[in-house]
Amino acid sequence: MVLFNNRRNHSIPTLWILCSICLIKSTLALSSVASSDSRNIVILGGTGRIGTAVAIHLLQRDPTCNVVLAGRRFNERALEEVKSAAAAAGGGISGISGEEETRVTMKCIDTVWDESSKSLKELVDSADCLIHTAGPYYLEQSPIPLQLAIASERCKVYVDVSDPLEYLEKSLLMNDKAQASNLTALVAAGAFPGMSNVLAKEASRNLRIASNSLVQDVRFQYFTAGLGGSGAVNLYITNLGFGEPMVQYDRGELRWFMALSGKLLGKVDFFLPQLFNHPGNERVKQRVGTQTIFSWPFPEAATVAKDLNARGNSYAGMGTAPAIWNDMLGVLVRLVPRPWWKNTKFSKFMADFSEPLVLATDALLKMTGTGETHAMRVDVTSVPPGIQKEGGNNKGVSIVQAHDSFRVCVGQSCAEFALDALEHAKPGVYLPEQFYDDDSDRSRIIGKLTTTPGTFCYTGPILSEQPPALPTDWDKAMDEANFEERQGVNA
Repeated sequence: MVLFNNRRNHSIPTLWILCSICLIKSTLALSSVASSDSRNIVILGGTGRIGTAVAIHLLQRDPTCNVVLAGRRFNERALEEVKSAAAAAGGGISGISGEEETRVTMKCIDTVWDESSKSLKELVDSADCLIHTAGPYYLEQSPIPLQLAIASERCKVYVDVSDPLEYLEKSLLMNDKAQASNLTALVAAGAFPGMSNVLAKEASRNLRIASNSLVQDVRFQYFTAGLGGSGAVNLYITNLGFGEPMVQYDRGELRWFMALSGKLLGKVDFFLPQLFNHPGNERVKQRVGTQTIFSWPFPEAATVAKDLNARGNSYAGMGTAPAIWNDMLGVLVRLVPRPWWKNTKFSKFMADFSEPLVLATDALLKMTGTGETHAMRVDVTSVPPGIQKEGGNNKGVSIVQAHDSFRVCVGQSCAEFALDALEHAKPGVYLPEQFYDDDSDRSRIIGKLTTTPGTFCYTGPILSEQPPALPTDWDKAMDEANFEERQGVNA
């Protein structure tokens, strides 16, 4: 007993020295591995508002990665924003000397849409992961960045935040080529579309478990205060959308509604009235509450509803604050012919004309505490087996998610999709609902997407015995759209 105590006491200095040496060697080894194995992630549009948000979250989640911000011009402010945020979150690499090197660089490229561009090709060839946030994504364009990623020997993951349906279809046609080149590609992988797609898929799974029933309706409802911090380009993208058809399900059939985009659908609760004493639900009820939404051609109204084999209707709508903006947009869409909105010069002029007022409104929203708030509500309703028509004994599942900033939420979501694809490769080109078809895969990504910094509400999936209410003016909007389709009005 005495011998044991003496041996222990005399061994402390020696043991401490040995442990210290081992720790130093391990640290050096880990530092070497991190340096040699760190991923090179290139962000097209990396100097924009969404691109910088992607970069910041990547560096916060994976401090060993190298991030290249690619933009049309050198943006010192964007570079410093990313570096500062990364350093504050530990997004640098600390050596033995204590010196910190943040792994962020910037590259200037003229365009991301020219496949003959040598600088663009070299940039893509240097990437382990290519993230494309350089919108808008025009319908007539080919997915050049995706093509270059497929052709690259090094690039293994591609992610973008595209939303035009025709653009997505062109991307999905490259599935076989992506598989052959061992590239995993996720398109439309932001907040909405993106996170919203997998939430709808999860809601349908809960319906299946609860009632063993088929999907009737799929509803996507979004809210963003002002521009949500996403930048003036979002005005331009919104205007272009007013000239495009709403592609959605109508009584189980996919339809193209030319006269529906931009129509006011009425008010929607961005909280769950049946859910009591839930902190997140109470917060979103206070901060967002009930908002008016208008139709906008988000692709998930078509793609997710098709994936779920919806037997009823689908739609996607969004609203903004202050509420007067929704009313003004509704009037403009009613007065201006659809072809004008499709004209890029007209939509750009309207965006530039309204930008000062919108930015002033955004500043006011920040002063009032609303800031860049974002919220989404996804509802999926069901029809029990044997009931073929609407109005049967439907059930519903709802999910609500809300975040302090739309811009940050999009960036975080895109970054999480990219990191997940790097860890769980599956060569091919996928929409989020396709890539996360497996329940365990979907559970994994939802856990990441709904716990990012700034998320102040995630409630769901919540089952209700009755389907959630439609927007208050849904029937009116659909009647008008169908009438105008028949008459050829404003088309």
